[in-house]
Amino acid sequence: MVKSGEKSLARYAVEEAHQYFKKAYDILASKEEMSEEEKIILIDILNSWGYAYYYLGENNEFVDIFSTHQILAGSLEDKARAGMFYVWLGVALFMAGKSKDSYEYLSKGLELGENVGHQKVVGYACTWLTWACAELGLFAEGIDFGERAQKIAESFTSDQYLFFKSLGGLCYINFCKGDTNRIFEGAKRLLEYGERNANNRSKVLGHWMEGFGHQVAGDMKPSQKSLEKAIEIALDPAYAQFPKTTLGMAHFFCGQLQQAENVFQSSINLCEKHGLGQMSPICQIFLAPILIAKGDMKQGTELLEKVQETFISNQRRVWYALSEHFLGEVNLQIATGPKPALSTMAKNLGFLVKSFPFAAKKAEEHFNRAIELFKEIGANGFLGYPYLSLGALYKASKRTDQARQCILEAINIFQECGAEGWLKQAKEALDS
Repeated sequence: MVKSGEKSLARYAVEEAHQYFKKAYDILASKEEMSEEEKIILIDILNSWGYAYYYLGENNEFVDIFSTHQILAGSLEDKARAGMFYVWLGVALFMAGKSKDSYEYLSKGLELGENVGHQKVVGYACTWLTWACAELGLFAEGIDFGERAQKIAESFTSDQYLFFKSLGGLCYINFCKGDTNRIFEGAKRLLEYGERNANNRSKVLGHWMEGFGHQVAGDMKPSQKSLEKAIEIALDPAYAQFPKTTLGMAHFFCGQLQQAENVFQSSINLCEKHGLGQMSPICQIFLAPILIAKGDMKQGTELLEKVQETFISNQRRVWYALSEHFLGEVNLQIATGPKPALSTMAKNLGFLVKSFPFAAKKAEEHFNRAIELFKEIGANGFLGYPYLSLGALYKASKRTDQARQCILEAINIFQECGAEGWLKQAKEALDS
């Protein structure tokens, strides 16, 4: 049954593979006592089953079943098998949005793989540590892991996952860093590899990362096209969901708020149903400003603050910093934006009375905090945003020299990132 499951995975019949692994697991798990050989077989089933859980996006079950068998895996004399088990538990926790815990289990898997000299375990641990480090803001460390995984992948040419997943992780780090050239280089390699090996998953990752590259550049229309292509060709439920979330971001930055809201709300519903906590909070920090723009000021602000707590507790530093930027934007609009309609004012009267007198000061504090956090981790892909917004705040309050200084800083950052679309906006702000 395990072999049948692996064959189903290879031809993208993920649900079928899932059922094969479940049947094999149920046979062994029903036994009151297992021999050492049976324990090894059970862990082998789980290590093969991890792919199916991941591609399906059934993350609640993924976390539960691997958490249940931690003690069993740790008791094995075969440390390579135990190491791969910890890697898959780390993957499940990453997809649950628990980046800090994911990093710890992946590191444990890496240590076991290194201790017994099992390069495939080391390669898988390094592959996923690349993604975890991106979330944690440990970019230099993540790049080292990604490059190490890429090198190991050269010795496992039949294991295509090892190559394309680690390369995707490097692209993700470069998205956070704002390195458009490396994002596009990586995306091109993923697409070429996918074509050459008839690997749909590599092609989906390629189009997804291409979409990220266009977003860093500030070109939202090409970003949307790349992401729509990724969604269109995806054969795995989870691989369709990843670019869908990013498509919502492209709609948001393009000012297409209704389309963005539709995407984010749909994604949040699916992610919360299946335990995909890695993506749902990202959707929520973009959904919150949309709710505020529609007049639900209190609800949107409370959502942002709630999501911040999730990012802080899981040390997701990039997205926490972006939430600080969005809180700055909310207060900027309250302080300097057009007067809300009477219906909106009536709906949010208590919130506005409480917030308006301090909005400008709060906006400045949130923007400065976002700048501090982005600088600390080297996330230049996002750093230009709060500088540009802080310039707008200073301009509105007639602090012209400070406004010019912030906008010039944004221009320098966008130039370094090759972000032509964002650069154009910053230059227009400077001219004004």
